[in-house]
Amino acid sequence: MVTWSSSDSNNRSLAIAGYLYGLNTMILTFRIFGQVMETVKGLGTIQIALFSIIRDIGTIVWQFVAIVIAFSFAITKVYMSEKSLLTENCDGIP
Repeated sequence: MVTWSSSDSNNRSLAIAGYLYGLNTMILTFRIFGQVMETVKGLGTIQIALFSIIRDIGTIVWQFVAIVIAFSFAITKVYMSEKSLLTENCDGIP
């Protein structure tokens, strides 16, 4: 990975390269630990269970995000309706 470093203390490309390097390190670490877990006889079933748990947690997180977004849309719609109603009532008053 090649980055261009300048004398500027806010080097965005260097920061992005650091983020990508960290992501790459994390993925490679998961891969190596997964291979080590596959070589030990009793850990294969634990690995399968772990991936199943992670997938279930991901599903729950996405459902939570969907609920929060739906609630936010509903509250925003009610707020905008009330705001427009109050604005119409106040416009007629001198």
